[in-house]
Amino acid sequence: MNYMGDSTWWKDRFKSRKLEIMGHEKCLEEDMSYFPLKGKILDVACGDGRNSIYLARLGYEVLAVDFCEEAINRLTYFANRENLNIRTKIVDLSQDSLNTLEEKFDAIIINHYKPTPGLLKDFVDIQNKNGLLWVNGFRTIPLDNPDIKESDIMLEEEFELLDKNLLLDRKFYEINQREFVRYIWRIQS
Repeated sequence: MNYMGDSTWWKDRFKSRKLEIMGHEKCLEEDMSYFPLKGKILDVACGDGRNSIYLARLGYEVLAVDFCEEAINRLTYFANRENLNIRTKIVDLSQDSLNTLEEKFDAIIINHYKPTPGLLKDFVDIQNKNGLLWVNGFRTIPLDNPDIKESDIMLEEEFELLDKNLLLDRKFYEINQREFVRYIWRIQS
């Protein structure tokens, strides 16, 4: 089983959830001072949209992408229930380039999904100058979640492709004995 990329696992997981939106990532809320006051945000590997909903409530124009149709359907339901205008698109990050979106963003967020080098290059290509890249994920394998593997852990050296950009902040934190790392870059190109 590949936690980050197993579409059947995610489809079943989203189908089995109650039809209630989870709370947004608190770390994202704490980091909003880094974000532009308005603009277009891309939520990559959005799941059923807890962070997309949060950002749309704040007035951002949001495009949410995920490879799980069930997750996108749930996000659409939640957005419609609150009259939020969130665009969605099914994108398989293991096969599709984000350059096919043919638009630029003021900020990109990716939460609990480890970006590949190709995806990092896409992030730079589809950012407006001085755009923000917010990446949050596991820094160790949680003892209570055997689905997360070593290949899902974010390692700093894997972000070398972003060296020409400005690392604004890196934060190590814990929630219920799970260890996370969050990075924020200002894209210079």
